[in-house]
Parts: sequence; C-alpha cells; structure tokens
Amino acid sequence: MKLINKYLLTSLLLIIIIIFPFWKESSKNIYPAIEVNDSSIGYYQSTTCNISLLNVAMNNYGNKLNLRFNNNNYAGIECFGKVTGLDKVNDLYIISIGTNSNLSFLLQSTIWILLLLLISKFKFHIKNINFLYIFLLSVFFTFQQFSEERFYSQVNRYFDLSLSSNNYYLFNNFLIFYLIFVFFSIFFENNKSIIINYFPYMFLFIGAFNGFNLNFFSLLLSYMGVKALFEKKINIELNLIFLIFALFWSQTRRDTVTFFDTDKLNGFVNSSNNNSSLFFWIVLFWLIINGLVYLYKESNLDLKILNYSLLISVNFIVILGLLGAAFPLANFFNFIIFGQNKRGINSLASVDGNTWRGFSASAESIGEFFAFTLLFFFIMVYLKKIEISKYTALLLILPIYGLYKSNNFAAVLSLILVSFAIVAMSYLNKNKLNKVVITLSLIILFGSYLIINRLGFEYVSTQLLYEASLHSNLFTYLSSEAKSVEITKYFDAGQIQSLLNIENQGQGSSLLIFLSTIYEQSLFNFPYIPNLVTIISFVSIVINRNEMWGIFTAKYNPNLIESLFGNGPYQLNNYLYNLKIRLDVPEGKLNALYLPHSSFLDILVFFGFFGLLMFLFFNFYVLKQKSTNPEYKFLLIFIILNFAKSDSLLYLNSFVLLAFIYAINFKSIEHENENAK
Repeated sequence: MKLINKYLLTSLLLIIIIIFPFWKESSKNIYPAIEVNDSSIGYYQSTTCNISLLNVAMNNYGNKLNLRFNNNNYAGIECFGKVTGLDKVNDLYIISIGTNSNLSFLLQSTIWILLLLLISKFKFHIKNINFLYIFLLSVFFTFQQFSEERFYSQVNRYFDLSLSSNNYYLFNNFLIFYLIFVFFSIFFENNKSIIINYFPYMFLFIGAFNGFNLNFFSLLLSYMGVKALFEKKINIELNLIFLIFALFWSQTRRDTVTFFDTDKLNGFVNSSNNNSSLFFWIVLFWLIINGLVYLYKESNLDLKILNYSLLISVNFIVILGLLGAAFPLANFFNFIIFGQNKRGINSLASVDGNTWRGFSASAESIGEFFAFTLLFFFIMVYLKKIEISKYTALLLILPIYGLYKSNNFAAVLSLILVSFAIVAMSYLNKNKLNKVVITLSLIILFGSYLIINRLGFEYVSTQLLYEASLHSNLFTYLSSEAKSVEITKYFDAGQIQSLLNIENQGQGSSLLIFLSTIYEQSLFNFPYIPNLVTIISFVSIVINRNEMWGIFTAKYNPNLIESLFGNGPYQLNNYLYNLKIRLDVPEGKLNALYLPHSSFLDILVFFGFFGLLMFLFFNFYVLKQKSTNPEYKFLLIFIILNFAKSDSLLYLNSFVLLAFIYAINFKSIEHENENAK
C-alpha cells in the first residue's frame, strides 16, 4: 500500500509540475487563443507572453495546417509556457513558446529527480549528505558559465558573469546545482547497488538540459566520481594515464574565435575552444570515468531487471517517437520532459527516403540500441534460460519495428551474425567452433578478393584518398567540376604525390598528406598483407563510409601532439574549424554537420593515436579473458562492430552502454572466480 501511494503521489506531482507552467496564462491576459492560420499571424505576434501553450493547442485541436511548437530559450521568465510569436515558413506555421533556460533548468531537474524517486529506496539520513562534495561540484558546474560564455550568452537573456552580491543569475544556477547534488547524495547512498540495472532508461530520459550544454546524468556520474576520489576507490593506473594525456591536451591549439553550437550533441560536447572550457571538459570527463569505475565496484547486476529495463525503455521510445511525429504538442513535450538533445522527427515519413530517427537525435545510435536490446533478450532466453511470459514476448514487436524504421543495416547484420555465432558456440565444441571461425574467415577473405577483383585493386586502394582530395582545398582557382576533372587526371596517372605536394603544396590536411605518403612510399607494408591505406579504403567502401571518411581525411589537420594524444575529451572545434575546406557536396548540404562517422575516428580526434591504440588493446584484453560465460563478449563484439561506422560514442547514453558491457563482462569473471574458491 505504501508503494502504491508513493507511485500515485509522485505521478500526480509530476502531472501538475508539467502541465501548470504551460497552462497558466498571464495574470493580465485579455486575449483569447484563436485558430492558427494566415490571418492570425499578426494577432499572435502582437500578443506575446500572454496566451498559454495549452490554450493554443486546445483551440487548434483538429487544425489541418502544418503546425510546430518551437521552444524560445531567450524569452524572459514572464513568458515561460506562453506564446512568444508565430511565423510561417513555406507551409509550416511555427508557434514559438517561451522556455526560459533558468526555469527549464529547474523544471527538468524537478521532473527527473521525481522520476528517480520511483526506483529509489529512499531513506533520509543527514549523515548521507556530504556538503563538501556538493559545494565543490556546484562551484565547478557554475564555472561552466564562464568557460562557455559564448554559448550561454546566446540562450539566456539574463546571462551575467559579474561577480557581485546581486548577481541572481549566477546565484540561482549555483543554488539549483546545490539542491540537485543534495538529492544525489541521498539517492546514491540508498541505491548505489541497483542503479546500473536501470541504465537503459538513459535512452528514454536523455537528460540534456534545455538551454544548457549539460546532461543530468553527467551530474550524477560526476558526484560518483568525486566520491570515488575522496574515498580513494579509484583505478590508480587509469588516473595516471589520464593525467599524462591531460598534460599534453593543455598544449593543444586553442582558437578562441571558433565556436560550435553543439547541434544534436548538446549536453556532451564542448562548445568553445579556450583553455577554461578545455579544463572544464577534462575535469568533467575525468569525474565521469571515475564515477563509472566506482559504480561498477558498488553495483549488483540483476539480469532480469536489466532485460525488462531494456524492453520497456525501447517500447516507450518507439511509442513516444510515433506520438511526437503525429502530434506537434507531443513533439514539444518530448523535448522538454525527456531532455532530448535534438527535437524528435516531426513526420512519420523517413528522412532522405531511408532513415527514421523518431525520438532520438541519431538514427544510427537508436538503431544500435534497438538491436542491442534484441540481442540481450536473445542471450537471456537462449543461454540464461530466463523464463518469460507471452506478454513479455509482445514487448519485442516495437523494438523490431524501430530497428526496421531506423534502417540501420549494420546493426541488423551484426545482430544476425552475432546471434548465429552464439548458436554455433552453444552447439559446437571448441575444435569444431575453431573450424567454423576459420571457414568464415576464409569466406570473408574470398569475398573480399572478389570485391577487389571486380572493382579493381587500383580503385579500391586509392578511393579514400580520391574522396579526400575532392573535399580538400586543391585547385582553389577552379570550379568544382573543373577541380574534379583535374584531380581525376592525377589519380588516373598515379601521380598522387605530385597532386598533393607539388601542384597543391600545403593545401591538403596533415592526415591526407600522411596517408598519401604511406600509400606512395609503401610504408607499414608487410608481406602478403595489403597496404594500410588500401585496407582502410576497402573497409570504407564495404561499409558505405567512403565519402564520410574522405571528408574526415580532408578535414583532420592535427599537429604532432594532437595526432598522438588528441585534442582532449569531447573537443571537436579543432577538427571542425581548424582547416576550412571546400566540400564537394550539393549546395544545400554545405552547412550540414559532418561528424567523423566512426567512433574510432572520434577517439582519434579526442585521444589521438595513443588513445585509439589503448582502446583497441583494452577491448582485445576483455575479449581474451577466460570465462565460462563468453556470451557477454558477443555484446562487446556487437557494439564494437557498430561503433566502427557510427558516431554513437558522442552520446552519453551510448558511452554508458559501452561501459555497461565492460562491467557485465568483468562482473561475470569476478563471479566465476568467487565460485571457484
């Protein structure tokens, strides 16, 4: 009975908190909400900050016009939840709703804290509150306002960095952070052993603060990180390596002019390119890493709860994505309530005729999560023999539909291949399994030979360099068409070095020059193994990443330190803006955000060659660990295969998913060792 009352009270409070700000109109409002059409544009533009969102929505129920509710973070507090304007773009009517950043911060924090109460064993003890941790973290996160001044000055009309006693802007931010960490302090002590079992809900409640370049779960993990550091429950080797990298990151280039508006990565990427923002993101990532290690040490995995968490979260994601696509009001509330870092798609039709990202900011990322959920369910039922009801089986329908709509062929293919490997492993002994692996390897090699033979070895070897050259600043005095013709001539003649180092000396990126040198001078060649550039180029063709990796090769222009140690965690500015290139893409796509399109390349940008090498060796180490439960290694194989061609590591929930896979593998080995004693 107590539990039911807790759920009812929390749910009622949530409904009130969500509805009231968007229902209440201005106390002096004399203007009724009317139907949105061409004749009412002037009406809504002249009655700003009076009419509430919900009144407009109710008066436009059944309106057949193409409506969209947009959030206006720069509006004042008095405009929160009310119409701040109406514009028409082509056939789209855009209704702007005031969502002041400060009030959104408070509203979203309250919603997510109340939701955490639903899974919480909540016992209040004052001794559980560590006010030192709370104070330090509140100061640290308030400091972000200074380090990313350009970002915050553009999204909040009250932005003020003056250090004075009457600066309520900074004081309010500090106070909200303080209250959040007070709750975290109590929540974590009561629930640290079970939190990991609910991590899949991070894909539903994404946690990006509206008007802030922060994520709610970054705050929670940072609290765990500070606790780990003060209680000395850390991995010393990991922290020493991180310190060495941080010293090199401090020597990377900082061009304070460049600015990244964060786009769909909002909440988990640096917007600025100065020393103070670099410091903030280095410390934040350091705390998150230590927080994840601490959480791993304190957690008790419950596979049954995890399985249900995955299934329930993906079902809600698909349902809410469909609702958001069908109803403008649902689309707006999805953004606020669930902390989306990019508004969900507002149409049931696919983008560019193929992908439908629905609720998520990335079709690739959410497709991987759908496939991961199905793979985990398969492992639980097929190998772990977890009993399920017929009603549980129904929960598989929507994730399959979501995976289909996301059109993530790599996720589908890897799901099939890994599932097949799991079945083969369970039926075959080690010797037979090795024969199957060898046979499959030979088939892959033979298939690769056929592809190369059909396309031509010269084409396969140089296609990546060719794509990169098309997107580089070569022959800047020529038109795009003439430039393409000239570059083709040089490649057909096999004169790549002449093209880059004589005719266009100093115009190509350092990565393009480096790869062309490897190719031309046959560096890193081994007997019976194709050239390194040939291998990368072939892979890019097979997984349909040739153009995207070509753009990356054309853009990535690191100096020696940056190439070895990277630019620092979640620092994209140098990659995006250090070298301005003339992209060979249609004019309508010139201003699109071109990410590396591979988490491996993201790691290269952030942590350099040494970081990428350590990442690969660590995964090899995990896979080589002896275990009687090797099925969890297949989870790692699945995610690594997908991360190779997607930017999923740029999203906090996908980053935590990878950390979870490491955790379940190591927990399994620990459990085996304990039973062996």
